Amino acid sequence: MKKINFLILTFMLTLFFVSCEDEFLDTDPARSISDEQVASAPAANEAIINGIYANLRSFGIGNPGRVDTDYGHKGITAGYDMMAQDIVLNNFNWYIFFYNYNGIQQTSSRTRITWVTYYSAIADANSVINGLQELPERTPQEDALLGQALAIKSFCLFNLVRVYAFTFIGHESDPGVPIPDRIDFDSKDRGTVQDVYNQIIPDLETAVTLLTGFTRDNKQQIDESVARGILANVYLETGNWAGAEENARLARAPFSLMTGEEWATGGFDVISNVEWMWGADIDSESSTVFPSFFSHFDSFSGGYAGVTGGHKLIDARLWNALPDTDIRKTAFVDPDNNTTDFPDFTNTKFVDETGSFEGDYVYMRASEMLLIEAEAKARLGDPTAAAVLFELVSTRDTGYVQSTSTGAALVDEIYFQRRIELWGEGVSWFDLKRLKLPLNRTGDGSNHMDFGRFDLEAESNSFRMQIPEAELNSNENINVNDQNPAPVTN
Repeated sequence: MKKINFLILTFMLTLFFVSCEDEFLDTDPARSISDEQVASAPAANEAIINGIYANLRSFGIGNPGRVDTDYGHKGITAGYDMMAQDIVLNNFNWYIFFYNYNGIQQTSSRTRITWVTYYSAIADANSVINGLQELPERTPQEDALLGQALAIKSFCLFNLVRVYAFTFIGHESDPGVPIPDRIDFDSKDRGTVQDVYNQIIPDLETAVTLLTGFTRDNKQQIDESVARGILANVYLETGNWAGAEENARLARAPFSLMTGEEWATGGFDVISNVEWMWGADIDSESSTVFPSFFSHFDSFSGGYAGVTGGHKLIDARLWNALPDTDIRKTAFVDPDNNTTDFPDFTNTKFVDETGSFEGDYVYMRASEMLLIEAEAKARLGDPTAAAVLFELVSTRDTGYVQSTSTGAALVDEIYFQRRIELWGEGVSWFDLKRLKLPLNRTGDGSNHMDFGRFDLEAESNSFRMQIPEAELNSNENINVNDQNPAPVTN
């Protein structure tokens, strides 16, 4: 009876949130506030910034309210994780259209949700940027608000260009994504990938400067460390190894690492965790209940994972490659000692200890910065790269010995550590694209299900989402000729 009631509720929620559209990118409240009003009202700027943070963890912002994706940034990146090879979807459940690549066409709501969620945040950020940039003088509070707005806009553009285009290196002249400089699009064209990064990088560098000395109220806000963390990721994508190393190192400086035991037994649902740099604090008022990350990823919950069996498993090949001394291996059900009701290899990494869908969302951790720093150093030939990697892995694996590898071999080792350390945190598909690697789900030892058991060559057309059909219909400067090629049919 509990399962039947749950499915009925889910169906009703889905129907409720699928509604008619007016204008494709029409969001409130920023659309109703003029630049002049924003510039003259610091409280209005702060309200808009706080509203963006809230929208990035809310349900239905992307329209039409798909329960597998449309609960903000965390939902979107969870979807893209399903498009890589390190997560196995246990059954034909929510996220299936990401997992089997059938949701990337222009008519899919999945590509629309990504587009609308991030461009809505950009539009709201622009309402703050346009007002504050024109002021002859700004207070420190206004500088901090402007810095956050610039960082938000850059963060969203970075996610968009990585979804709708290939990686930066080698594709600088490819079509990018529109760069709105006002609250609305003004019918912007796609420009190039280079154009997008020419906007992202200076804005982030300015954000870092503006946020220097700013003390945030909580970890839901972007401060200097978070802005540097975003910039470190951008520099890693564009091959600026020195910039990636410096910003990752400075970004993580105020934070420490959680212990390996904390990683394996509950380090992913509380924003106060010493390692978390940025996240969303979920409570009874902000919880989106069933359409939420823990509903989908926590197998113990009363959500989609626990009730409908939509468990998220680790790729057996990745799990088997972990030494038994690595405590992270224990965060997945051991097939040789499965005393649970869960399938072999089910993740127990993500557990909402509140039991009421109020587990917090992590967006950025210090360990990610360590991995960026180590990779950048390795690519620069810095002999301390292995020591940086050791600083992280030795807290997870008691048997780990500092690597003697250098160059490409060390980069490969760092990539392996990224795959396990950041499993399920929204980076795996972007890493495949950044490193120009193929999708491999059919190799020996694979436990991928038949409905997702296929391979894709590196930089397959399927590695780019198509521009939403609604955007093609509403933007006179983007039409069918500007569309990404049709994806490969599996």
